Amino acid sequence: MSPNTQLLLLAFGAVVLLIVLIARFKLHPFIALITVSLALGIAAGMPLGGVVKAFQDGVGGVLGFIAIVVALGTMLGKLMAESGGATRIATTLINMFGEKRVHWAIMFVAFIVGIPVFFQVGFVLLIPLVFTIARRSGLSLVKIGIPLVAGLSVVHGMVPPHPAAMLAVVAYQADIGRTIAYAILVGLPTAALAGPIFATWIAPRIQLPAENPIAAQFTGGMGGTGGIAREMPTFGISLFTVLLPVILMLCASAADIALDPASTLRSSLDFIGSPIVSLLLALLFSFWSLGYKQHFTRDQILKFANDCLGPTATILLVIGAGGGFNRVLLESGVGKAIADVALGSHTSPLLLAWTVAALIRVATGSATVAMTTAAGIVAPIAVATPGTSAELLVLATGAGSLVLSHVNDSGFWLIKEFFNMTVQQTLKTWTVAETIIGVAGLGFTLLLSLVVSGCAPRDTTVTRELTAQGWIDVTATLDQARTPVYEGDAPMKFGFLKSMRRGDKLTLSIYTMGAHSGTHIDAPMHFIANGASIDQVALDPLIGAARVIEIADSVQAIDAAELNRHDWRGAKRVLFRTRSTLRGWMDSSQFHRDFAYIAPDAAQLLADAGVVLVGVDYLSAEQFGAPAPRTHQILLGRGIPIVEGLDLRPVQAGDYDVIVLPLKVRGHEGAPARAIVRKRTGNQRSLTP
Repeated sequence: MSPNTQLLLLAFGAVVLLIVLIARFKLHPFIALITVSLALGIAAGMPLGGVVKAFQDGVGGVLGFIAIVVALGTMLGKLMAESGGATRIATTLINMFGEKRVHWAIMFVAFIVGIPVFFQVGFVLLIPLVFTIARRSGLSLVKIGIPLVAGLSVVHGMVPPHPAAMLAVVAYQADIGRTIAYAILVGLPTAALAGPIFATWIAPRIQLPAENPIAAQFTGGMGGTGGIAREMPTFGISLFTVLLPVILMLCASAADIALDPASTLRSSLDFIGSPIVSLLLALLFSFWSLGYKQHFTRDQILKFANDCLGPTATILLVIGAGGGFNRVLLESGVGKAIADVALGSHTSPLLLAWTVAALIRVATGSATVAMTTAAGIVAPIAVATPGTSAELLVLATGAGSLVLSHVNDSGFWLIKEFFNMTVQQTLKTWTVAETIIGVAGLGFTLLLSLVVSGCAPRDTTVTRELTAQGWIDVTATLDQARTPVYEGDAPMKFGFLKSMRRGDKLTLSIYTMGAHSGTHIDAPMHFIANGASIDQVALDPLIGAARVIEIADSVQAIDAAELNRHDWRGAKRVLFRTRSTLRGWMDSSQFHRDFAYIAPDAAQLLADAGVVLVGVDYLSAEQFGAPAPRTHQILLGRGIPIVEGLDLRPVQAGDYDVIVLPLKVRGHEGAPARAIVRKRTGNQRSLTP
């Protein structure tokens, strides 16, 4: 049995065990994820300490971002509810659509209001409005309520900056602005099919009891003020407040397309449009627009913020544990094994993401667990498959995570009780609506994939001859008299078995050196148990657009703070030009211990941002004498090859095309490489993204 087959069987067993623990033994998902993650790492042959460390890093990596998004979004949603802003949006849209089309209005209300809040929060926030409209209009509660839950579900699974959708955005390293744009294109028709259209058909076929005890409790009291009359904010300010983070994120994505990478305006828009900053700005604005302007006191606003954070604890724990599970999948080599099999079978990553998420959703009943686990399994395939849209993968995973909600889903019972339906009626309405969302969401995503690929810029260079013009060799020359050797590594020896200068009929050389001599590439196998060997490293990360970052001579540690002083975000490949280049150390036989290195926190930033190749201009990216090879473990654990020993003296900071190809040595952790770069101009297309 091959190593890949063993790892795949372990991964399959881990997912089955996870499902059984949650569905059969009713173990809390947080505990189940921890147990399965540690068991998988140990079974895959990871060091015991490495398993725990990988899980901790995964939890920290996910929660370092998602926890902030959840907290800010929850507080924004709470203020929307308490101020009456959500109710104002709802009532205005309902008046605009008219009573006959009120079910369409409810869908749009849910789509908008659901962006900053979790499904359950949005449902409880808007269900009083549904009860009121149903009573006033005489329409079926099913006809009005199903569009509500359809709109909320679509946003929950597909539309950033909703916290659940952000899980997949982070895992796939998708562009958030494009994801939002695609999610709106896919989500609105999906919600329409599962909401108003399906509700119109199913409502006459569902007879609900005349009395609904829960509906009777919701009388008046719109705006979260407990029935106390309070003037609601205007429609314009309410809508602007809830959409402000989305607007800022879309502006950042537009700037990335339209503005030069060196532009100060682009850097500013990228900062303001980052998910955390945009949500923070929206929340601060809401303190004025929905708080002070609505005559809430400081103490009341503080109480709202405190009260809404408690219920998010369980959600965050599950999300964090899911991140830990993902990291163990990657560092154990399972992610690479799955990618290899999927690439060999030519399975569409979109279909694979949807299928994996759907299976886990049906088995566990948790959309969050389904999204987290599926994204962790499929993410390596996205990196390894040319032409895969990370943004569409987010939508496919989200759609799969919503299908076939049934009795193991808390949402199923929430809908059943509030609508006063039987289990059979809930299966006919809620379960079918969720399945329509999953199937239609996948269908519209596949259709959009045809349009997106069809709109891609055509390659106008294919008929032109590729020449050496403009290419610069940044490979360190191998010379046993001048090329440095890492302390403790094998020395270089170059000799001749035969030489025409000595009268032989031919010249025949013999080389002896370590795999990490001169310019070379580290494969994941270097520091990751069951990691890919150098012959298994894909070409995609080794060929394409790169950015050379100039680091001052005085800087030895390239930590997160130093990295963020430079314009590196958005680059898929990052090469560091440091003191080693400035001092010519790759052309000096003396080994220098004080070379510039990449600190672990910077490595984590690069990995989390979706960088696919990292390069340095000396023999290691790791600090000399570091107690643990954390930089290598972080980058190689994500499947990111590291090119070391570059000679960057001929180039300056800026954007380049790069080609760096190692010797294809089967079953080993690294190999010498040849590296060339070419300066990119404004009208020049990169070889690959």
